[in-house]
Amino acid sequence: MALKIGEILLRAKLITDEQLKKALEEQTQLGGRLGEHLIRLGFVTEEDILDCLSQQYGVPSINLRHFDIDESIIRLIPADVARKYQFVPVSKTGATLTVAMSDPTNVFAMDDITFITGYRVEPVVASEEALREALDKYYGTTHAVELKKVMDDLS
Repeated sequence: MALKIGEILLRAKLITDEQLKKALEEQTQLGGRLGEHLIRLGFVTEEDILDCLSQQYGVPSINLRHFDIDESIIRLIPADVARKYQFVPVSKTGATLTVAMSDPTNVFAMDDITFITGYRVEPVVASEEALREALDKYYGTTHAVELKKVMDDLS
């Protein structure tokens, strides 16, 4: 069984038991993912979390902030699907589409991506914050998408 992110961070001596306890308490109160709380509290960096998520899921990690994605790759996936599953396509090699996502174990997302594109899906893990930024950058902000839907409905 895969180790939990907190256990991986403890074993790597990136956090203390007390820091983990504080972040878990905050997660219980506010919801969300543990890694995001650890980053917000200043206990670890986004890179620390990405390295641990890569280890936890057994897939490579990617820092989307340092990656420019070709528009032809973005056009392979409709914005509503990318937003629904919180992923961004990053590259295509042959019949394989590499997608950045925060949860590469999401079988439903993988199946839908394969169905829509016809490509085999290769996941890489990315932070939720970087994914939100990339979705806004490549597909437009959520507000702009909603405004476009309203305008389309009116015409």
